[in-house]
Amino acid sequence: MLRKSFFIATVLLCGVVNAQPRAIPLKDSTSTSYMEGISSFNHVYVSLADLASALGLRTFMLGPTGKMSVYSGDGSMLFTPNNCFITISRGARSEHYQLPLPVIVVGNKLFGPANYLGQYFTTILHGVLTYDVSTGGFDFTVNDTLPPMITGVNVEQKDNGAVISISMSRVPTAAAAALGKDGILYVTIMPGTFDFETLNSLPPTAVYSNVLAIQNPNSVQLSFRLKQAYSGRQVFVDSTKNSVMVALYSKANSRTILSDELKARLDAEKKNWKLNVIVIDPGHGGKDPGALGLGGVKEKNVALAIAKDLKSDINQRLPGIKVVMTRDKDEFVPLDVRGQIADKAHGKLFISIHCNSMPRKPDPANGIETFFLRPGKNEGAIRIAARENAAIKYENNYEKKYKSYETDNWILTTMAHSAYVKYSQQFAELIEKDVTAITPLADDGVEQAGFIVLIGASMPAVLVETGYISNWHDVRILRSKRGQEEIAKGITDAIVQYKALYEKNFAQE
Repeated sequence: MLRKSFFIATVLLCGVVNAQPRAIPLKDSTSTSYMEGISSFNHVYVSLADLASALGLRTFMLGPTGKMSVYSGDGSMLFTPNNCFITISRGARSEHYQLPLPVIVVGNKLFGPANYLGQYFTTILHGVLTYDVSTGGFDFTVNDTLPPMITGVNVEQKDNGAVISISMSRVPTAAAAALGKDGILYVTIMPGTFDFETLNSLPPTAVYSNVLAIQNPNSVQLSFRLKQAYSGRQVFVDSTKNSVMVALYSKANSRTILSDELKARLDAEKKNWKLNVIVIDPGHGGKDPGALGLGGVKEKNVALAIAKDLKSDINQRLPGIKVVMTRDKDEFVPLDVRGQIADKAHGKLFISIHCNSMPRKPDPANGIETFFLRPGKNEGAIRIAARENAAIKYENNYEKKYKSYETDNWILTTMAHSAYVKYSQQFAELIEKDVTAITPLADDGVEQAGFIVLIGASMPAVLVETGYISNWHDVRILRSKRGQEEIAKGITDAIVQYKALYEKNFAQE
C-alpha cells in the first residue's frame, strides 16, 4: 500500500509540468466565484487557498514545513504537501483522514484533488460543499438548520450599570438571562453554538472576570462571573445587528442604563417577541398509523382531525397568530423533521397531538395527559414515550440516525440549561385544566418524558395524549366531531391564557 501511494505521488509530481490550467467555479445561492485549478492525469486539482477564500475561510502557512491550515469558527483542517493525510480538528479533538490522492505543490501553491475535498471542508462549514464531476465545479449550499454562532462579546459600562452585547452569525430565536446568587450572570441563547477559540481568547473586563460556555443540543449557555453585584437585568435579541443584548443595572429603573439608540431598538424588537407563530404537530401519519384502537380507530386520523380543528379555532380566536402544521394530510413525517419545521418557521410554541393506548383492549385507563420534555419520572411516562418514539422504525437508517437519543442522559443534557422547561410545564398544566373543563375526559395530569419529537423544537413544547383509544368511553369522544372540536377548543383556551403569560414573563423579560 505504501509503495502504491509513493508511486502515485511521484507520477503526479513529475506530471504537473504538463498539467493544463483551468478555472474552477464555485456556486452558492447568490453568486459564482472562480478558483485556480489544474488538470493532470485525468484528475482535477484546485488551489486550496482559493477554495478556502471562496468559502470565507482563513488560511495559515506553517513556516518551512509548507503545511497549510484552513480554519473556521467550527474547526480546522491541516494539509501537508505531497501527502494524502488530512488532520481535522474540532474543539479539543483531532482526527486523521486519508485522501485517495495526495495534495500536490505547483508554483509554491498547494492543490488538492477536487473530487474528494467536499466532504472534508463540509465538517468545518455551516453548509454542504460538493463537487460535480460532470460540470467540473463546486456547489455550496448553506445549512439554515445549523444554529447561529457566537462571534464575539462586547461590554459597555454605564453610570448605572453595564450592557453586554453578544454578537451572533445570524439572529437566534430567543434569549433569556438570570442573575445567580453566586454572582454569575447566566445567558441562554436558543438555538446557538459557539467558537471555542473566540470565547477562550476573551480577556477580563471591568464587568466580568471570565466567561464559561456550555453547549447543549438546542442551546448555548454563557456564564459570566461578575466583578460586582447588580440588582436586575434586561435581555433582548437585536435582529438589526444579529446580537443578544443584556443590560445590567444597580437601581430599580433599568432604562436609565440604556442609550437612546438602544432603547429605540428594544421598543422595536419587542414586536418580534410576541407569541405570533404556533406549530401544531399531528402525530404519526402515512405509513405510521400510530396506536390502533377499539372499533378500528387509528391514532394518526384522530390526531390530524383534532389538529385541523385546533388550527381553525386559533385562526378564528387569535387572528394575529400564524399557525404552521407539520403535516396537514395523511403523510409520514420523520420525528426530527417535525422539530426542524418548527424551528424554520420561527415558532414560539410547539403542540404535538397524539392518542394514548394500552397494550390490552379494552382497558379501564382513560383521560387526557400532557407531557413536556425531560426524562420520564414514572413507569407509565416512560412506557408512553417509548411507544411514541417507536415511530422512528418507519424511517430509513433510523438506528444510526437516532443513536444519540438512546439514553436519558442525552435528554437530560438537552434540557438541563433550557429556559423553556417552566413555560412548557405551565402550558401543559393549562391544557389539562381547560380541556377537562369542557369535555368529559378525565384529568390524568402533567408528566415529564423523553419524546424525540420535542427534542428538536427550540421553543416551549408539549405533547398531548388527548385520550385512550383503548377505552370505549374515550374512543366515543375522540372519534366524534363534537369531541374533537371540544378538545381543540380547550387547547385554544389554554393558548389564550398562556399567550398573556408568555408575553409578560418571558418574551419581554
